[in-house]
Amino acid sequence: MAKMYGKGKTAIESEELQKRRWQIELEFVQCLSNPNYLNFLAQRGFFKDQSFINYLKYLQYWKEPDYAKYLMYPMCLYFLDLLQYEHFRREIVNSQCCKFIDDQAILQWQHYTRKRIKLIENVTAAQQQQQQQQANGVQASTGGELAAPTPNVNGIASTTDGQQTSSALQPAQAQQGNPQQQLQINGLASGANIKIELN
Repeated sequence: MAKMYGKGKTAIESEELQKRRWQIELEFVQCLSNPNYLNFLAQRGFFKDQSFINYLKYLQYWKEPDYAKYLMYPMCLYFLDLLQYEHFRREIVNSQCCKFIDDQAILQWQHYTRKRIKLIENVTAAQQQQQQQQANGVQASTGGELAAPTPNVNGIASTTDGQQTSSALQPAQAQQGNPQQQLQINGLASGANIKIELN
């Protein structure tokens, strides 16, 4: 693979060298998210070197989605854009300017973190409420099916208490019984009474 460096110079890299260069550039571009590191580079004159400025322009390919997805500190892309301006490169050498930027970056991260946590909590609470409503709906529908009366063979409505109802009816039915059997029972009882009186 051929890669352009500096003023039209072309170099051919092996696959291993490409991988190593990619790792080095990934680490370096993420270091740009630290204002104190930018102040360190500015105080040592790196931002006055045209070759280094060209290198910063070259690193803008990390803004493409295929590369940006590997960044753990996306704030570095914001500072990479600022470094394209001479005014920012000149002002970042000032320690007070660096401290102000560092403080603002920390405040932004804290605000983003609190906002993200609150957003996650709201989503979680909404999901739990939805699951609870679904569970209550399933429970209500299941209870309604159990309580619904279903006719049996004799036309008597049976529910969950159907066994108790049928058992309560059995003694009454047994008392009514067959008329002939009832007469026989009464006859035996009267016969016994007659024998006792005769004795």
